[in-house]
Parts: sequence; structure tokens; C-alpha cells
Amino acid sequence: MANFDQTIVNLQDVSVTFESSGKPLHAVDNVSLQINRGDIYGIIGYSGAGKSTLVRTINLLQKPTDGKVIVGGQDLQKLSNPQLRSARKKIGMIFQHFNLLNSRTVLNNVEYPLLSQHISKAKRQAKAKHLLDVVGLREFEHSYPEQLSGGQKQRVAIARSLANDPDILVSDEATSALDPKTTDDILNLLQHLNKTLGLTIVLITHEMQVIKSICHHVAVMDDGKIIERGNVAEVFSNPQQKLTQNFVDSSANVTGALEQIKSDPSLQKLSADERILYLKFRGKATKESLISDLTELYHLKANILFANIERIGDTSIGYLIIIISGKSKQLADGINFLNRHGVRVQLLPGKKEESDKDVNASIS
Repeated sequence: MANFDQTIVNLQDVSVTFESSGKPLHAVDNVSLQINRGDIYGIIGYSGAGKSTLVRTINLLQKPTDGKVIVGGQDLQKLSNPQLRSARKKIGMIFQHFNLLNSRTVLNNVEYPLLSQHISKAKRQAKAKHLLDVVGLREFEHSYPEQLSGGQKQRVAIARSLANDPDILVSDEATSALDPKTTDDILNLLQHLNKTLGLTIVLITHEMQVIKSICHHVAVMDDGKIIERGNVAEVFSNPQQKLTQNFVDSSANVTGALEQIKSDPSLQKLSADERILYLKFRGKATKESLISDLTELYHLKANILFANIERIGDTSIGYLIIIISGKSKQLADGINFLNRHGVRVQLLPGKKEESDKDVNASIS
């Protein structure tokens, strides 16, 4: 089990400012971030949000304009160059495009970070072969990168990143160039390394599917700032920001369902006693017969337009879009019933001021 009792990455008020056309560009804007040892921490945002720039400050590949970078209890900005080189060895990195040396065999790529160490060739190669065993590629040790698939190349890159026995592994969009099946395989491997080696993983992505697959915590970045953060299940079930809501809805296939509903003329002409509701369930509520109870107790009719349920870590989260019909008082009582049982209720479509907030009490 991961051990969340010690902060291993502590970014304090970090900013990174570049100059663009003579004007300052705030790629990272006063961000503080703490990551605990043994965590799998996801940082998500669209292209240009600043997430890759932020994580490159963790090993000072990108020096911050302002703020402190404390990793493993060391203030990296106060280290001498030899000390910084030593500290960087404890932070492995894998990238979207693998960054392998095409002129070297798979084995030579994995042992490459060890060439600067004072160990024998036999020990160096033995360690590289062990790491290839760890990532399931021992039989490819004499192959060259051009002979491998994308997933195999990424496994070699992961093995290479483990050569210096790092405490932290930074994955910068490492699955973006891979197909869904290969992505799942790589994520399963990273999760295995987290559990067996106690490796802290910082995972950068623009895909919420990646976050919910293996991450324990997530931070959402936009325009150089962290706009939302927390436990993945909590963020998925109760997003506070519109951007986070967009990520969550897209990953649960809700976005497509909403677009279909909005484009269906028959659903834009509801009668006075009809409403379209978007419901979110969490935990035990996903296993309860709340819709059946709702229709029976309050004499309402419900027509399901969309339904999905996902497992996020140890938590189940359900998504449901229904047309519900009944008298005004019954509708209000029914929605209050759902709220009391921990269901988040959103009215769709409707007046703009209503469509972007929860329905907490009554419907008129």
C-alpha cells in the first residue's frame, strides 16, 4: 500500500515567466503543490496550461523565476552543481516520444544512465537486464528501438528511468502517442511500480481517462494556475470548476449524451410537467434503487436517456440523465429526496442561470 505520510515534493509559490514578443508570459503563476511519498499524483490541463513547465521545475530542468523547489527535504536551488546532479538521479523522467538512442540496443539504452557510475560492466549490464525483466522486455535486449512498437519503446524508456533507483518518476504525456490498449498496459506497469517499489509518480496528461485509471490525487491546471485539486474520486464526483466538469463529463461519455439531447428537437419542447435531470451518484448511492423509489414514492414517471457507472479507486460514481414528469409539488419533493440521498441534481436544459447550478430545493 502507498504510504502518504511524508511530503517528497514541495513546490512553494513557484512561478515561471518567459518573455514573448517583449512581454512577460506567465507559464506557471504562483503555484504551490505538495506531493506525498508513494502517491500517484496526476496533473491535468489542456495544451498550454503550464503543467509540463511546472513538473520540469521538480528537478530544475526548468528553473523557476520565483518560489522554492524542495524535493526529498532538499532545497534544490541551494545545491551546488554536483549536488544537483546527484539529486536529479533520484527523479526519473519518461516522455511522450521515448527519447531513446537509436544507435544503441535496448540493453545499451537501459544501461546508459549507469555509464557515469564507478561499477563494472558486468554489474551494469546485470542491472539493465533486471530492469528489462521488470518491464517485461528481456527477450528484446539485443534489439534496436526501430524494431520495437510504441508500447515497447515506452517500456524501455521506463526501464532506463529506473536505472538510478529513483524515488520519483515523472511521466510527461508518456501515453499520449499510444493506442488505448497499449496505454492501459503502460498505466498498469506504472501502477505496479508504484506498489512494488514504493515509487512516487507524478503523471502529466490532458486525458481524464488516464487520471482516473491509476491516480490517487489530481490537480487541474489552467493558464498557469492550479484551479482545483484533491482526491480523484472527490474531484470526479464533485467538480467545483467548469473546466474540471468538462474533463469529467467527457471522460464519462456524458458530453456526447448532452450534445445529442440538446440537438434533439423533441427534447427541447417539454411539457409543463416535464424536466430533464442530470444526476450524479457516489459510493453506496450507485447500488440503491433510488429511481424506482423516486417514481413509487412521489408518483413520478422517469425515462432514462443515458446511464453510466465507473469505478474510481475504491469509489463507484454513477451518471444518469432522465426525463422526469409529474406535478410541480411532486417534482420538488422528488428532487429533495434525491438530494437527501447524496445525489447531485442538475436541471437540463432550462434557463441559463439554472442550467449551471445544482437544484437543491425545489422546481417551480
